[in-house]
Amino acid sequence: MGWVRTLENRCKCANLPTPFTFNQHMIAGRLYQYFAFLLVLFSVSSLHAQTLTLEQAIELTIQHYPTISAKRAALDAARTNAAVMRESRLPNVRLHDQIDLGTANGMSGSYFSLGLIVPTSGARRGVNRMDLASGNIALASMDWEIYNFGRYKSEDQLARTEAVVGESILEKEKFQLQQLVIGTYLEMLRFGQQLTIEQQNIARIDTARRIITNLVNNGIKAGLDSSLVRVQVSKAQIAYRQVLESYYQAQIRLATLTGKPVNALKIDTTFRLESSLESLLPTDVSANHPLLKYQESIVRRQSAEIDVIRKAAMPRVSFLAAASARGSSINVENKYGPLPAGLVYSRANVLTGLAITVNLMDFRRVANRIRLQQYRVQEASFQQASEQLQLQNISTTADSVLAVLQQELHDFSSSLRAASDVYQQRLSRYQNGLDNILGLSESLQLLTSVEKDYLAAQHRSVALLLQKAYVTNDFGTFFKLFKHR
Repeated sequence: MGWVRTLENRCKCANLPTPFTFNQHMIAGRLYQYFAFLLVLFSVSSLHAQTLTLEQAIELTIQHYPTISAKRAALDAARTNAAVMRESRLPNVRLHDQIDLGTANGMSGSYFSLGLIVPTSGARRGVNRMDLASGNIALASMDWEIYNFGRYKSEDQLARTEAVVGESILEKEKFQLQQLVIGTYLEMLRFGQQLTIEQQNIARIDTARRIITNLVNNGIKAGLDSSLVRVQVSKAQIAYRQVLESYYQAQIRLATLTGKPVNALKIDTTFRLESSLESLLPTDVSANHPLLKYQESIVRRQSAEIDVIRKAAMPRVSFLAAASARGSSINVENKYGPLPAGLVYSRANVLTGLAITVNLMDFRRVANRIRLQQYRVQEASFQQASEQLQLQNISTTADSVLAVLQQELHDFSSSLRAASDVYQQRLSRYQNGLDNILGLSESLQLLTSVEKDYLAAQHRSVALLLQKAYVTNDFGTFFKLFKHR
């Protein structure tokens, strides 16, 4: 049964209790296939694993998890977009030069230029001539939108709000990942504590088994008692391994989040709850909560877009400037000269001006777009209010239920002592022939049940303390639960 010893060694390396292996051959045959995969996955020793605290697990996850990197890249893109927008407003400056060779036959009349008709300029003649003429023309132009009634300012404001949205999305992602890491860490802690309870239960059953075996061998008790205790041992072993499977699953999830190898992952099991329940104060929702700040940034972004839409219909004032120089081999008397003469610039022109452009129909289009955007602002505002209400409900629930659980934990302490006393008394009475196997079995089940219920109440309290930290976005007090004194 080498695989059983491997499992026990794995539990010791992971600082877990090792299950009692009574009747190993029978149990191994039943559970071999079920646990084969887990044993292969966790066969590497974890003797050199470093203890991972809760805060270290959160830090590792935020450093390496892919979704954080994606949100950081999106934030960088939003910030870069503001610079791209500013550069798009620089003046357009165009330079052009061309040397041409062709005919120059003009005729009176008008036409639509479709880009297929050869453009020309020159005097009209009575005949069509196919003599070639040379020409040279250089152009420089500039247009610059210098005023648009605040459209640039509103676009800059929108770009800034989009960057703020990116920042709030990143903080929201960090906050949600932190919650996921804490939840997974608490699962590992809870399953580890459950394994301890199951180990204690197995040890108590083993004690009863040895007593019963001795009494049966001496003819004091019937062989039925021996059969019943074997059933209890088998059930206890199966319960232990079921919890062990859940522990390994939580360990894999935490390893995935933190980026640490599974076999090198060992959490700090330091846990103190009672001191954190002594002086609980009512919880107020934090105004700087990442979820609320995200919703607020969405409202501001949607509101900023209304101003951009409104300013988009306003007139645009542009400064225009152009200069040209031209040469031609056709002289002022409309006579064809030598072709090289057309390569020399002989005429120059400059032109400046202001242009005002407005599309009257944009005012009608903008009215409907503004109304649509206002509905989006209302939607974002209602979502923000809904998020605020949910956080407040979580706060109220945590404060009220924790007060009840505090008393419940106090009651469990006395119940646990009483159940332990009952078990010890029943075990002693059975050993002295004053009680039967059913009474002893009942006391064992009662003690284990109280231990599990006590553990469940503890972790319900931890979950509520986590909710208080979630609402306030202040995890300092919560992290103290897992720190050494």
